[in-house]
Amino acid sequence: MTKANYKMPELIEKYYKGWIKWPTLLQDHPDRERFYRFVKACIRYSRRNIDTGWLRYFLERDLAKRYSDQYRDEIIAEILILFERILDFNKTSFPDHILEMKNPYAIYVVLRRYGYVDKDGKEKPYYSDAKIEKILRDNFGPSWREDYRRKHGLP
Repeated sequence: MTKANYKMPELIEKYYKGWIKWPTLLQDHPDRERFYRFVKACIRYSRRNIDTGWLRYFLERDLAKRYSDQYRDEIIAEILILFERILDFNKTSFPDHILEMKNPYAIYVVLRRYGYVDKDGKEKPYYSDAKIEKILRDNFGPSWREDYRRKHGLP
């Protein structure tokens, strides 16, 4: 990324400065809450894909004079790991239709999405339509389509 790519929207910057100005970073509960608010602001108000490289730029710039090189590198690494974990948590889809087994059509979509790449480089589904049908019949009964339509007032 070029320096021009390292921009922080104004509202996100307010949350960032509200957290980074404190003398402790992730050492006490209120400071962690300020950090979590900053991450939530990144998720909610950023129009671009944010990542650890983007945050690293600001941390290195703002912590350069505050800590010795070794300690600064350690604290930046800790912050980036936590930042990435929260972003990954936020990207996790929910609910898990397969675990909840409530909507057969949602389960069908999820099972069709699962796949692998074979030795020839072709994408192959883990589950055939017949296998998915068996899973749905086993969990929702042999008339699962008709039951679902009736339950939801569909033709």
